[in-house]
Amino acid sequence: MMKRQRWFWGVFFLLCGLLLIASKVGWLGGSLGFWSIIFTVFFIAGLVEGLVHFNIPVIVFSVAFLLIVYAKQLGITQLVPWTILGAAVFISVGLSLLFHARFIHLNHLRLTTPSSGKASSAQVKIDAKMVSTIRYVRSEDFKEAAITASMASLKVYFDDTLIKGDSAVINIHGSLSGIELYVPKTWDIIVQVEPVLSGIEEKGGGVTVAETARPRVYLKGDLNLSGLEINYIF
Repeated sequence: MMKRQRWFWGVFFLLCGLLLIASKVGWLGGSLGFWSIIFTVFFIAGLVEGLVHFNIPVIVFSVAFLLIVYAKQLGITQLVPWTILGAAVFISVGLSLLFHARFIHLNHLRLTTPSSGKASSAQVKIDAKMVSTIRYVRSEDFKEAAITASMASLKVYFDDTLIKGDSAVINIHGSLSGIELYVPKTWDIIVQVEPVLSGIEEKGGGVTVAETARPRVYLKGDLNLSGLEINYIF
C-alpha cells in the first residue's frame, strides 16, 4: 500500500511539472494557471482509476471536468459548466444501463453491529472512493453513521435498522458523488446538509405512524458537486 502511494504521488508531481512546462511553452494552446494544472492531474488520475476498475460514472465525470478545464482551448466555453455536466449525467446513466453487467462492480457489504446497547456498537462508518457500491446497515440500536463518498456511486440501505432512542444522526460528506439512502417511512428525516453546487431530493415520503412515535434522524454534513437522494421504503 505504501509503495503504491509513493508511486501515485511521484507520478502526480511529475505530471504537474511536465504540464507546467508544456503550458509555458504554448504546447497546450495557452498558459495554464496553477490550479488548472492541479485539476488536470487530479482528473487524469480519476480517469485512469475509473478505467482500471471499469467505473463508468468516474470515467465520464473525469472526462467532463477535463473538458471544463480546457474549454477555452477546445472552443467550447459556451457549454460549460452545466451543459457538459448535464450531458455527463445522461451519458453516465445510459452507459451504466447498457453495460451494467460488465462495467459496474457492485461491492455488497453487510455491516452488522452487536445488540449490546453500547454506544460504540451503534456507530457505523462507510467510506467509498472511486467505486460503485451498495452497503447494508444492520443494527438493533442505531445511533450514528458517518458516510463519506469521493467520486463514487453509493447506495446505503437502512431497512433493517432499528432506533431505540428518540433520535439518530447520519453525517454525510460527498464530493463528486451520487449518494442514495433507503430509509424506513417511520423515520422523521431532518435534512441539515449544506450543498455546494449539489442537489438533494426526497422520494416516497409519507407518515405511516403517529408523529410522536417517529424517531428523528438528522442528516448533517456537506455535499460538493454531488447528489443526495433519500428514498422512503416500507
